[in-house]
Amino acid sequence: MNILKAYSLNGKKVIDSREVAEMVGRGHNELLKSIRTYCEYLREGDFPQSDFFIESTYLNSQNHEMPNFLITKKGCDMIANKLTGKKGILFTAAYVTAFEDMKQQLAAARIAPQVSPGGVAQLINVTRRIMIDSGDTPQAVRQMEKEMLETWCVPIPAPLQQPAQLNLFSPEYPAVTGGEQA
Repeated sequence: MNILKAYSLNGKKVIDSREVAEMVGRGHNELLKSIRTYCEYLREGDFPQSDFFIESTYLNSQNHEMPNFLITKKGCDMIANKLTGKKGILFTAAYVTAFEDMKQQLAAARIAPQVSPGGVAQLINVTRRIMIDSGDTPQAVRQMEKEMLETWCVPIPAPLQQPAQLNLFSPEYPAVTGGEQA
């Protein structure tokens, strides 16, 4: 088997440890043991395990829940660095290809939805008003605006790419004199 399938899990691209074990010609339990050792070392080094390996389970043919790991690209890099020879080269080629294919699929799926720029602007304005009324910071409002524009595939204007600053002269912040609004 020289083909691996990458999956998307909560925004992370991962490969099932069972496929990796088959690809590198190791028993799945043997690979799990190695991954658990890697996870122990990662914890000791204060590296987030989930950046490399995500604990999971699957149902086997007898309908029993069995452990496995979902392996990120970083985790595949770590495993590949421990392999040598033909198996190492083939595994590296397969996982790099699988992650690149997943990246291209995600990019192709990110087609702009059918929405008017005015509709996006109205959605941002309503959300902005709610956030301001709720006491959110200008930075949080700015972040929401950027995320909405990205979601709807609208180019982010240059002013939104700068750090948020409070504009005391905008109509949202009326001038105060002598303790009363002017």
